[in-house]
Amino acid sequence: MSVDPNAFNRRNFLALGAVAGAGVLAATSLTSVEAAEAVRGAAPTPIKPIPLPAKVYGTEAAGISRKTHDEHYKLYVGYVNKVNEIRAKLAALGVPDPTKANATFSELRELKVEYSFALGGVKNHELYFGHLGGKGGAPDGAIGEAITGTFGSYDSWKADLKATGIAARGWVWLAYDYTDGSLFNYIGDSQNTYPVWNSAPLLGLDVYEHAYFIDFGTARAKYIDAFLSVIDWEAVNRSLANAQTMMKAGK
Repeated sequence: MSVDPNAFNRRNFLALGAVAGAGVLAATSLTSVEAAEAVRGAAPTPIKPIPLPAKVYGTEAAGISRKTHDEHYKLYVGYVNKVNEIRAKLAALGVPDPTKANATFSELRELKVEYSFALGGVKNHELYFGHLGGKGGAPDGAIGEAITGTFGSYDSWKADLKATGIAARGWVWLAYDYTDGSLFNYIGDSQNTYPVWNSAPLLGLDVYEHAYFIDFGTARAKYIDAFLSVIDWEAVNRSLANAQTMMKAGK
């Protein structure tokens, strides 16, 4: 598979303004033109899976295998396919009839709830894969300063992230709050749970079993240690810089 190492910049996660259980959903992948097409009943242009960055396959020494990444990528592609399928079905509905909407069950409710789950699966995995394959350890640059400023030290942040990862059922995100510039390690139990608006995810830790079971069995803590040892902090620094730029632009 031909890999574009910069491909994961195509839909930068930080263009969004919220952490949503398993994704940031303050903005979707729909452009204004696509949204207008959907209202008129025309299906928007399908999104395509982004290839894994080549650096992702540099994690074997830490114990995260190529097989795990290959299988994990297939799951991500499945989310992309479901996003496209649901978007087409929503477009086919045209302008929804409010008399047919229902909070217990209705076609519109089911499609929109599962759309947020599928889209979260796309965006969460793009974030996760985008900062794997680095040297790990304590970060340099602005992200290191931000972590120390909020948590007191890298070791304190690391302990908090690890504990949060063990407590979570699906995801953990280190997110930047646009309101005050603080950081927080958020829990997500699914691809679309616990949204926190006006925040941008900088780092995502997938703790679903599929992310580690092949390599670590039930030893999630060992997987989190391995994850910490292969974070690409340069990628996280770029995400922080983007978030800070957006914060300044909003003032």
